[in-house]
Amino acid sequence: MTGKTHQVAGLTLGMGSYLIYTNPTYGPATFGAVLAVSSIAALLPDIDQPAGKVWHLMPFGDQVGKAANTFLEHRNITHSILGFGLISYGFYRLLTLAPDYWGINAHYVLVAFMLAYGVHLLADMFTVQGIPLLFPFQKTYGIPPKPFDGIRIMTGKWFENLVIFPTLNILLLILVITYWGSIKNILLK
Repeated sequence: MTGKTHQVAGLTLGMGSYLIYTNPTYGPATFGAVLAVSSIAALLPDIDQPAGKVWHLMPFGDQVGKAANTFLEHRNITHSILGFGLISYGFYRLLTLAPDYWGINAHYVLVAFMLAYGVHLLADMFTVQGIPLLFPFQKTYGIPPKPFDGIRIMTGKWFENLVIFPTLNILLLILVITYWGSIKNILLK
C-alpha cells in the first residue's frame, strides 16, 4: 500500500478507537496526540525505505532515510511482529517521559500508536509481496495465503487508488460525522 492509504487507515483506526472507547470529556491534548501519533505510526513501518513518507516529515529526513537504507531492506524487521514489539516498546518508553502537566493520557495514545502501526502491517499482508511476519525468518506471509495469493493487491495500482483509498476516506468522514458531538466535547470546554 502507498503512504496515503496507510496514513488514512491509521488515522481512522487510531481516532476511531479513541472516540469509541473513551468518555467524551475535555481532553484536547490527548486527542491531538492520538491524531498525530496515529498518522505517524501508520507510516513508521516504512522507515526502512528511503522514499518513505515518514522521512519527509522530519528535518533532514531525506538524507537520514538514504543513510538508513544502507543498513535496512524494505519490508524487513519493521514489517514483523518483532519490529512491532520493539518499536511499540520504544514508543511506550518515550511516552513515559511526557510530564503529567501536558494532560496526555498515555494509555490512549499508546493504543492508537499500536493500532495504527498494526493496521499498516495488516494492509501490507494484502499486497502481492506480503510481509516477513516472523522475522528474522525471511518467509513472507500474506492474505489470502497461497495458492490464492494471485488475488492480492498491487501497491499503488487501480484497486488501491479507486476502491481502498476512497473507502477509507469515506469511513473517516463517517466517523467524524457520527462522533462530532464527542469531538466537540473533547476539544471545547
